[in-house]
Amino acid sequence: CLVPDYLPVRKACWIRDSKMYNGALLYVIPIRNWKKVSSHFFCFFLKASTNELSNGWLVNIPLNAFCHASTKYGAFKELNLKWFAVPAVSSMCMDAGGIYFNCVAFNGWYMNTEIGRDLTEALRYDKLKVIATVLGLDTRSNVSLWKDEVLLETNKAILHSFNKAGVTIVDLHTATESFVKHWENEMKLRGGTPSDWEIPRLPKISIKFKTLVECLVPILKSLNAKLKTRPKCCILYASQTGKSKNFSEITYKLFSKVFQTKIMVLNEYNLENLKNEELVLIVASSTGNGDSPTNGKLIEDKIIEFNNNNKKQVRSNDNVSMSKVRFSILGLGDSSYEDNFGSFPKLIHAFLKRIGLNEIYPLVIADQKDNEEAKMLFWLKNALQESIREFRPKLKLNENEIGQILDSKLLRAKKIKLRSFPFNGNKSNEGNVLFNLSKIYEKNLRPFEIFEKDILGYQPNDEPIIRLKLRSKDFETKYVPGNHIEIFAQNAKENVEFILSRLNNSSNFDELVKFEVFDESWSTSTNVLWLNDKKYPVMSIRQALTHYFDISRPLSQEALKNLASQALNERDREILDSLATDWKKYESWKAEYPSLVDVLKTYESVNPDINNLLAVLPHLKSRFYSISSCLNKDKNELEITFGVLKNESKFPDSSHYGVCTKFLADSPIGIVIPAEIIQYNQIKKGFLGILKSNKFILPDDLSVPVIMIGTGTGIAPFRSFWMQRDLKLQNRLNSDRFGDFILFYGCREKNKDFLYKNEIEALKAKQVLSEFHIAFSRDLNFPKEYVQDKLWENSDKIVDLVVSKKAHIYVCGRTQMASGVAEKLNAIFAKNLQLLGQEHDDSFIQQLKNQNRYHEDIFTS
Repeated sequence: CLVPDYLPVRKACWIRDSKMYNGALLYVIPIRNWKKVSSHFFCFFLKASTNELSNGWLVNIPLNAFCHASTKYGAFKELNLKWFAVPAVSSMCMDAGGIYFNCVAFNGWYMNTEIGRDLTEALRYDKLKVIATVLGLDTRSNVSLWKDEVLLETNKAILHSFNKAGVTIVDLHTATESFVKHWENEMKLRGGTPSDWEIPRLPKISIKFKTLVECLVPILKSLNAKLKTRPKCCILYASQTGKSKNFSEITYKLFSKVFQTKIMVLNEYNLENLKNEELVLIVASSTGNGDSPTNGKLIEDKIIEFNNNNKKQVRSNDNVSMSKVRFSILGLGDSSYEDNFGSFPKLIHAFLKRIGLNEIYPLVIADQKDNEEAKMLFWLKNALQESIREFRPKLKLNENEIGQILDSKLLRAKKIKLRSFPFNGNKSNEGNVLFNLSKIYEKNLRPFEIFEKDILGYQPNDEPIIRLKLRSKDFETKYVPGNHIEIFAQNAKENVEFILSRLNNSSNFDELVKFEVFDESWSTSTNVLWLNDKKYPVMSIRQALTHYFDISRPLSQEALKNLASQALNERDREILDSLATDWKKYESWKAEYPSLVDVLKTYESVNPDINNLLAVLPHLKSRFYSISSCLNKDKNELEITFGVLKNESKFPDSSHYGVCTKFLADSPIGIVIPAEIIQYNQIKKGFLGILKSNKFILPDDLSVPVIMIGTGTGIAPFRSFWMQRDLKLQNRLNSDRFGDFILFYGCREKNKDFLYKNEIEALKAKQVLSEFHIAFSRDLNFPKEYVQDKLWENSDKIVDLVVSKKAHIYVCGRTQMASGVAEKLNAIFAKNLQLLGQEHDDSFIQQLKNQNRYHEDIFTS
């Protein structure tokens, strides 16, 4: 019989009392000219492959007694007992559906009693009396229980030796506990273990699938009937980066314990079904300047359309039909966008109240800059308590049980372990960054090559402003002016190398590894279960720290707690512990924006374990950039415009650059980066390639006037606007009518950061730009002005275009500028509309937004 994959044959042969067991195999040895070994423990192999076995691939564990202090245990060691580490078996036959597979190979890990039996049983190695003699036991009578004592000491020696060698083994009691827990979980999940569902095969009797289904249907109907007695709960989410989705799944797990719960992405939900719900929970984030995530955009458009078509209060009959439905909303946002913080969840909240739904718990907006996780947990706990109080489900959770669930594992970082992944040299996607990023983020990323790079000017900190041309590889790009491209950057090489140098794991950082996650539900205190983590594909440790995990953002308190536990210096441990537990200290420390590198340089006694470190590091987020070009004859190219971001650091020998801008600025011509673009009107499930910012695209009607307002690199999307306008003017027909095309632009100095100066002047001369107004805020040769001042100077023109000719306004730049522009425009409309005798209120800009005539593309830094 042949043994595939170099697996050993179970107890090939041995001789005892002149009797040979499995003796036929012994005759193979002289035939094959194998070297005889004078030992009780000699493993030999039959193999199917022609490749030679490498030396030392089979690990033998020498068995040493647990205690070495006594002379008798020293004698135990001299017995030279040993056993191989892997319980590989290939001498059994597998019956699968009546087909017999001989010599099926399989392996697992040992239970200590298996080895104990092999060593002591009479028909195996029969070492029972030998060990008893060494231990000085009285073997004259069974009443002394000397056999039991030999087995106990042998099993203790086995466990001690395997653990000392670092080889997995399980004791009988742990295995029993694990099975009991498995059985309890099976009973809880499906009312019985799989064996309870097994139908034994009887001679000459077979069961048809239809019969099996008929047996199961009543059971399934009974389970469904029990579920239907629970109150219904619908959980909806809209997520751009995955945070809202993850927390909605946590909400689903918790509410499923007492409610009949379903979960859906917001875009896929039919608002007409609201009247059929009992409880609706929504977890929704705001992207950028309060805009909806891509997978919530359809609902946002429907709500805005509803509000525009229903200026008056909704009919009372409709409100009554909805009044029985309860709802609560958790919003996620960024307070950096002050004026529109959490706008999307607030929009949904106002809509649901307007159509008559009753709030079971008030709206909560969690700010990513202010203890976001605590607010998320606060909402979840209180929303669950109020829901239980309102609907009174038969199965209830008290406050202590809710607290235990929330504190135990819902938001705690997963324990992960990296295991070596054998690479067979075949072409595959293992370690392919583009493929892996696409899989992790559920995207269709494409390779873009850096084709051209120019410095347009310099920022106040002397960092460059760059025009970058990207060329797609082997595919045609499609986009419209105003769209964005999503780029996945790399962490700085020097930072990655420094972190690798500080890891306490002595391993090959370029070796491919797979991620395994600790399964808490199936593990016991003494026996843990690790499962493949489907979230992470195969990659190397160097790739993980370069492409997938963020090492630049301030560490979370959980991460600091993790590092504190690995600090060798008491002072380092105390400081890190303090930051991990004191929120005020942490916020003050976090404001200095320290990176992982800063922490490791400051606390030199911390040498983190890579498994623990990756468990608490956040993902490296993609960055969005406005496309500053338009499609021309060469449809494989696009351009972006950006300034290299640099923050002042209080940490010595540390420069805090923006991850993506620094990466793009330093990357040589020809390097390929993962990115994605899609057309404006393409919205896919889980597809976030182009971030639409409040429909930041030009109107289809060329006669509609366009007013563009931007500062600094906020000019980027307007360049794509005027390039498209130029092409249309060149190809215009006699019937084409073009409306006003006006640009208001602000910068600091004419010769330092006036971007695309020559291009703008040429466009003005060609009448592509009907008007151009520029404000310099720091140039000694010009009066100090801001773009708002230029708006005020041209207020009559703006009011006429917006009110009379239905012009569209586009604003692009930092949040402070956008707020100032909106405030100035409101003042302009207030002044001029009053002179015209027309009504005006402070929501005029909001009215323009609702009409999709006021568009913002805003960033914080």
